[in-house]
Amino acid sequence: MDLLATTSAVAVSSYALLSTVYKSAQALYAQPANTSSLQTDMGQSEVALPSVDVIVPCFNEDPNTLSKCLESIAGQDYGGRLQVYVVDDGSANRDVVGPVHDLYANDPRFSIILLAKNVGKRKAQIAVIRSSSGNLVLNVDSDTILAADVVKKLALKMQEPEVGAAMGQLIASNRSQTWLTKLI
Repeated sequence: MDLLATTSAVAVSSYALLSTVYKSAQALYAQPANTSSLQTDMGQSEVALPSVDVIVPCFNEDPNTLSKCLESIAGQDYGGRLQVYVVDDGSANRDVVGPVHDLYANDPRFSIILLAKNVGKRKAQIAVIRSSSGNLVLNVDSDTILAADVVKKLALKMQEPEVGAAMGQLIASNRSQTWLTKLI
């Protein structure tokens, strides 16, 4: 039994060490190197912002969670064109999430797409990407709440010629609830 305990302790310690190194590398890499020449030369208000298509695939999502997600997207501080595609991937709970869809059905920025059957998240995203017309595409999970400036920050980052893709910093809302979520 001592061998098992020792092996477990070594495994957990190794994971903690690797996790710490990884987090440190992420923090170091995430530091802004130089301010974008677009932002410094012209000022953010003068930069022509690209159009952004936001894709939100969902499947059997909790209505409160989906509502918070869509509310955070609707409240974006973004001066460019923003088109949001909510793709319901054949959810069995459409009667419960229907009122959430109805809240955004009259907003011209939102398109609610109801797939007849579940085809999977990737295929649901691809179906919308193929018909999207925005300069940029932003994929957002239906259980994600965006800070009000996320779309603007990502769009400005994508204006830099050396940047091919960008993502925001993800922070789990339950990160301090249990020892496991703290570790993760």
